[in-house]
Amino acid sequence: MKQLKPNFFIIGAPKCGTTSLSVYLSEHREIVMSYPKEPHYFSTDIENGRMTDQSKYLACFVQDKTPIAVGDASTLYLYSKDAIQNILEFNPNAKFIVMLRKPIDIVLSFHQVALNYFGETETNLETAWDLQIDRQNGKQIPKGCPDPQLLMYGEIAKLGAQVKRLTDQVRPDQIKFIYFDEFVNKTDKIYCSVLEFLKVNKNHTPNFENHNPTRRIKFNKLTKIVNQAVGLKKAVGIKKQFGVAKKLHTVNIKGGPPKQMSRTLKTTMNVYFEKDIQLLSDLMNKNLSDWGNQ
Repeated sequence: MKQLKPNFFIIGAPKCGTTSLSVYLSEHREIVMSYPKEPHYFSTDIENGRMTDQSKYLACFVQDKTPIAVGDASTLYLYSKDAIQNILEFNPNAKFIVMLRKPIDIVLSFHQVALNYFGETETNLETAWDLQIDRQNGKQIPKGCPDPQLLMYGEIAKLGAQVKRLTDQVRPDQIKFIYFDEFVNKTDKIYCSVLEFLKVNKNHTPNFENHNPTRRIKFNKLTKIVNQAVGLKKAVGIKKQFGVAKKLHTVNIKGGPPKQMSRTLKTTMNVYFEKDIQLLSDLMNKNLSDWGNQ
């Protein structure tokens, strides 16, 4: 078995197709992807259960082959203020793949992620959105949440600011941008362009199955009770993991996307993201005006 060092990173954004792309790439004979998918070793400013030991991190890439491309797909690296610099110190020639999506869609999907993984107890998205200011000031943070930054839905979906931070530090030839809608509608073409970016053999076509789609929670009250119980366990100092919460969250989902947000909340978010969408549009030299008109 060989110890490998990652040389490319799928850095986000969350809920933009990163899992599917990671799976497709992992099937390529000249590519190795990290296992587990999201070690988040370099996002040192965000506490989400990330790996902190370098030897354990590098063990995610141990293989019996010598690939051309070795990838880490941690979707909070783009959101993190520290990750890009940390990656460049680790590997100055690292390549970055960035997947972009309408911010409102990211918020809608990431709220479900927060409910299932980050201890969110507010099952109503509109209320969770309104709580952001209080939570930024350290108030009304669920006891089971590992880091309040994971509940800042607006900041998580501000892709313009995040892309600017990336492009301020990384050469253009080291970055590959992918738009979610294009990835969904022209998967084979986008996949081929990624292989070209990574300089691996393009004669490979995986099964383009959709991986990790956002699914609706069946019973919101159950999710809230489970996360409150996890928070209570944490508050009294019980560190042992029993796995009950994870099992309950797993069975408490059903097929189909989450319930759509109200027109009022959409309007609020359109105003909130307007300047950031324009920033991203300028950075990408692409008209993204439809992103703010939903």
